[in-house]
Amino acid sequence: MSTLRQEYFRYLPVSERDVQWDLYVTGAGRSSVPPGSRYPRSVHPQLYQFAWDRGRVLPEYQTLYITRGEGIFESKPTGRREIKTGSVLLLFPGVWHRYRPLRAAGWDEYWVSYNGDYAKRLVERGFFSPETPILNADLDDSVLQPYLSILDRIRLEPPGYQQLIAANTMEILAAALAATRTARASSRTAAAIREAKLLLAQQIEKPVDMSHLAASMHLSYAHFRRVFKQQTGLSPYQYHLQLRIHRAREMLHGTTATVRQVAADLHFENPYHFSKIFKKKTGMSPSQYRRMGG
Repeated sequence: MSTLRQEYFRYLPVSERDVQWDLYVTGAGRSSVPPGSRYPRSVHPQLYQFAWDRGRVLPEYQTLYITRGEGIFESKPTGRREIKTGSVLLLFPGVWHRYRPLRAAGWDEYWVSYNGDYAKRLVERGFFSPETPILNADLDDSVLQPYLSILDRIRLEPPGYQQLIAANTMEILAAALAATRTARASSRTAAAIREAKLLLAQQIEKPVDMSHLAASMHLSYAHFRRVFKQQTGLSPYQYHLQLRIHRAREMLHGTTATVRQVAADLHFENPYHFSKIFKKKTGMSPSQYRRMGG
């Protein structure tokens, strides 16, 4: 398992009970591949490792989400296809494939490997097909969030996490289909707000300058804030704060980190400031929340 912030992955043991759930997760991870870097960046178990010249055949399903950069994909049913920012890439058992980011661009990817009768039924009923393995979902927070939940849960291993991450995987598939339909009819501003939500979700552990974020979307802050609140019900700051409080709740419930450590990890000004905001949002102090068991 990688310890670098740019890459994290873990492969999971699967019990007979997990298989009976009809969808079970065998691994998940994320990777940030800078331009000019080799790919894949790390050595994975033989089942998952591949080189571009040989390609790969998996015995299970895998779904990737590209949140930055571009690349190419190739399989026997499709030939060569382009992968762009916002692409969801579906890999199917028994189907030869290969993919990689463009060397000049690099990319950021999130991935989950899974199997089970539920996934097979989705293919049998025509929801997904090896002939159309790339969904153009654009940048959409509803696709990213289940990936983040999976990664959090395999780190913390709360009771029943195998079934929880299976549910997250189902959510990824549903959200990808919905986002694909939405992306076809989206305005430039709506697409910018989706991208902003995704960027905020990826930067929970550090402060974000909302004016700079708006400028990166080529929007004035006043317009950005107004449209963001129209679409989410919250200002960008409050939306980001909610994400940080949600992460704090997970850390208090699932780790032994002190309140001071949680405040520092999530870049609150100090433990007092963190405790004050946490109580305002949840109705109890961080210490009370931990004693209550979340």
